[in-house]
Order: sequence, then C-alpha cells, then structure tokens
Amino acid sequence: MVSAEKYELKQLKDLSEKQVSRIDDFIMKGTTNGEFINTSYYLGYHPAGRFQDDSVVVLDQGSGEVRGVMMAAYDGNGTVVSHPGTTFAGPVVDRNAKIEVIEIIMEKMLGYYEDRYSEVIIKKTPDYYTKQPFHLIDYILLQRGYTFGMSALANIINIDGIDSEDAILSLFHPKRRNQVKKVISEHNFIFSAEEEIREAVWSNMNENLHNKFDSKTTHTLAEIRELKGRYPEQIRTYYVDTPEGDYSAFSLVFLFKNVFHTQYLDVNYEYARQYPNLLLIKELIKIARELGYRYFSFGASTEDGGKILNYGLYDYKAEYGGGDILLPVYARRTV
Repeated sequence: MVSAEKYELKQLKDLSEKQVSRIDDFIMKGTTNGEFINTSYYLGYHPAGRFQDDSVVVLDQGSGEVRGVMMAAYDGNGTVVSHPGTTFAGPVVDRNAKIEVIEIIMEKMLGYYEDRYSEVIIKKTPDYYTKQPFHLIDYILLQRGYTFGMSALANIINIDGIDSEDAILSLFHPKRRNQVKKVISEHNFIFSAEEEIREAVWSNMNENLHNKFDSKTTHTLAEIRELKGRYPEQIRTYYVDTPEGDYSAFSLVFLFKNVFHTQYLDVNYEYARQYPNLLLIKELIKIARELGYRYFSFGASTEDGGKILNYGLYDYKAEYGGGDILLPVYARRTV
C-alpha cells in the first residue's frame, strides 16, 4: 500500500529557480504526458501580471523527486484553468508510475484546486499526443464528477508508414494531388528551413488573418521570436520562395514529443494560384516522417472555444487526408 503521506504538494511560486528547472525537466521526460508548452520556461514569455499563477507540483518527501505537476492560473472570478496561456496543460504525471501513485498525485493536485475555487477547468493533453493510449487521467476526472467538453476540433493526419513522395501524395484528395504534382513539375518555388522569423512574413500573415477571419496571430512577432529563442529545437520555421527570393508560403511548426504540429501556416496570395502552400505542406509531411513522427497536426478548424466550425478551413485541411480530433476540456463546479 502506497502512503499518501509520502508526497507533498507545493505551489511553484514558492520554489527556487533551480527547483522550477527540475520540474521543467520532469515535464520534458519522454515518459510523461507533458509537452514543452507546459513548462514554466515556455509560459514565462507572458508579460508579468497577465495571469494570476497557481501552478502546483507534487514531490516525493523522501527523495525530493517530482511526481506530478499542473500549470494553472486563476481568472479572478472563482475559476482556475490549466492553463489559460497555452493550448493544453492538464495534469502531468509519469505514465510509468504505479496506478496507486498516480491516483495519490491526482488527488493532491485536484483536491487543492477543488478546495480553493468554485470551478476547475482542465485543458487536457489530447489523446493522440501520447505514444500509447493514456486515459487514466480521464477516468480519474470522470470519477470525481468532472464533465467532458472540448475547446476545438482539430485536423490531424496519421502518417505512420508513409515512406515515399508517392505515399505522401496518396494521402491527398485527387484535386490536391494534381495541384501538388503541378507545382513540383513547374519548379517555380524553393522550399527551405530558416532560423529567422521574417518580420514581413509575420505582417503578411496578420493581414491575411484580419481580411479572412477578422483575427490575428496568437503571438506577437516579439513573443514568437522569444519563444523560438527559448525552444529552438521544438519551434522551427519553413519557407517557400520564388527563385528570385520573393516570399510565397510559410509555416512555423511545434515539434511535440509524438506530434508534428503546424502552429502557423500562411501564403502570399500573389502566388496562391501557383500553389506554393501545397508544396510547403507536402515538404512538411516529408520532414515529419524523416523525424519519425506518426501524426501530422493542422490544428483547430473551429473558433470561439469550439462553438463555431469554419467549414472552409476544415474542408481545406481534410483535402490532405487524415481525420480529426477533439481537444478535450474537463470542468467541475465545486459550489
């Protein structure tokens, strides 16, 4: 029998920088369900005062080892969210731990929030982001009376076993396949990877988002440059240009542990009829497979917390093959 007294809960804001760094190391371990966007180092790009942080960690009192963590913030109105500053950041545990230990860790973290807040909202890591199915967290949440919801419907492609350009093209709907073959044969564009995030490209993307969706990029140029500096291996940028160097298409990708995710995609509409964006996506899928990824994610096709489906965006992404997943959210009112 594992004793709950062996483990203690602490708030991250009470810990030293060295201790917080150890927690980030725990999140990044291959055996946890955490991702780099869940780390304190990543979330630290937000300006001071944007969130009222109430992140917690569970430690082994004997060894001091990290056993679980949840990044969260209080909204000022009785609700705590894990975490409002990123796509998902639910309870992070080591999947190799015994079930009794995970239950204790979850009890300490969830009990802490349930005692302090009138509502607890957990933006859980999507199922496909773990190498093996891991629904124990879902089970525990449902057992505690949490209700299931979602924040988005997202397009995702299973690229397992895709080992050639022909295999990539076989994923696409016939119209897209023919368009990709056309842009490849015409040799009008050059695909490349760069460290730089070009200011003109970011401005073009914001203009496109404003014109099409009356929205803007989640991150400012300064913020995304800072994040790329913090996580250069996990955040990468790819371009398609003309041989003369004119910008044609762009993607910024997040390399999660098991998912290759296109955080941003953009096209220069001056060249849209020549399909540089299709060449970009084909090359990105190729890179994802070379890096050993099984899933290629296009991200959300919904707006307003999943309430509104953007049919055109969904259909466009679906034409590259694959399917879709829900980004799960669990909620419980405690009063």
